Amino acid sequence: MGFNRTSARRRFQRLAFKSRQQGMVLLVVLVVLSLMFLAGLGVMRAADTGNVIAGNFSFQQAAMQASDRALTDAVNSLATIVVGGAGNTNINNRYWAQQQTALDARGVPTAVNWDNVSCTDPSGAAVTNCAADVGNYRIQYVIERMCSYTAGSAPNMSDINDIRGKCEYEPSVTALSAGSIALRYRVLVRVRGPRGTEGYFESMVSGPAST
Repeated sequence: MGFNRTSARRRFQRLAFKSRQQGMVLLVVLVVLSLMFLAGLGVMRAADTGNVIAGNFSFQQAAMQASDRALTDAVNSLATIVVGGAGNTNINNRYWAQQQTALDARGVPTAVNWDNVSCTDPSGAAVTNCAADVGNYRIQYVIERMCSYTAGSAPNMSDINDIRGKCEYEPSVTALSAGSIALRYRVLVRVRGPRGTEGYFESMVSGPAST
């Protein structure tokens, strides 16, 4: 039997074509596996990001709850700050008798130096180093009386009409004396917590002009 060159050529072509097909299948499989790997990385990154966001949100919510402690302390402090008509006297790093006008981007008076403001934990215990993050919340606050007046013309704490003319107050027909009128005070709170959490809060409260 003679050698059939045509049959051999066709057989060789079929083998070459089959080899090319197998190579193409391998390439497609590699591409698909690469896409699946990238998709898996994307899912993992999205899950990690979601966990971080949820954690930060929970820390922020806890910081807001911790700020309630400052409001309670501030209201209790007001009664001693204004006793005997002493509300016109500033207390360093604690109380301003006059509304501050120089504010930063957060609306916090630039005059406040948080490094010198006393610091407590949510239980009310004093914290020596407010910047140290040991997994707890550290709370600071200052009080600003909402009174506007020029130097040397602080409200007369025995004259209710003078107080009304220079300070924001709660309207009341029964307020007939300095001891009965309720002024507005702004409490500015700074809370620091775990993982560098930091929040600034403010609340407007009413309190006596003098006791």
